[in-house]
Amino acid sequence: MFSFRKNLPAVFLVLLFLSCRTIPQWDELPIPPVSSADPAIVPVDRSPQWWVDRHNNRIANVAENQKIIFIGDSITQGWEWTNAWKELNQQFNNKITNLGFTGDQTQHVIWRLENGEFPAGINPEYVVLMIGTNNKNGSVSIAAGIGRIAEMINAGSPSAKIIILSILPSGSGRDDENTVKNNAVNEIIKTYDGHLNIKYLNIGRHYVNEDGTLKTELFTDKLHLTPAGYALWKEKLLEIIK
Repeated sequence: MFSFRKNLPAVFLVLLFLSCRTIPQWDELPIPPVSSADPAIVPVDRSPQWWVDRHNNRIANVAENQKIIFIGDSITQGWEWTNAWKELNQQFNNKITNLGFTGDQTQHVIWRLENGEFPAGINPEYVVLMIGTNNKNGSVSIAAGIGRIAEMINAGSPSAKIIILSILPSGSGRDDENTVKNNAVNEIIKTYDGHLNIKYLNIGRHYVNEDGTLKTELFTDKLHLTPAGYALWKEKLLEIIK
């Protein structure tokens, strides 16, 4: 008959072995390797006064530990002038911050987050990220920049759910040079899904017709969105958040 007392050392070793097997490992993003000097990941600020003023204003705004933080470029900043944005704020008790800056690239976002826009102790429930369409780098570099941003968000707020959106199509749509590059970025960043509380959302597929051309009613200038474009974004985002 098995004696628990007599076999205590063996039992202890088995339990120790099992516990070691269940220790979670550090989750790493499958970010493509790039040089440490790659322009898409080296933080850089910008000099226009409006940019500096907005940055300082956003620091004060985000410090209240918002529920949802949007990060991006002009496409994200454009939310602020829409009814969709007002509706989101009402739905989430005005606990939403917009960290979208016109003209920004991944390296500018990295600088902003390092310099006060994602302060220590912040605890948002969701962070929505769309960035990269302004980058002049190749698709691998842009994807690495997006990955770096996601790592920074997770390091600062491990419990935050990060929603990485595909870069939207632009220009003539599927065959447009910029869209082709952005789609190559999307193919890489979709592999980040499931790591570091990341959910990847291919939102761009809702903005094109079956032949790959842009749905013109959703765009103002083949890049930025109309109120209908933002309403669609809101709809697809809430499907995930709800």
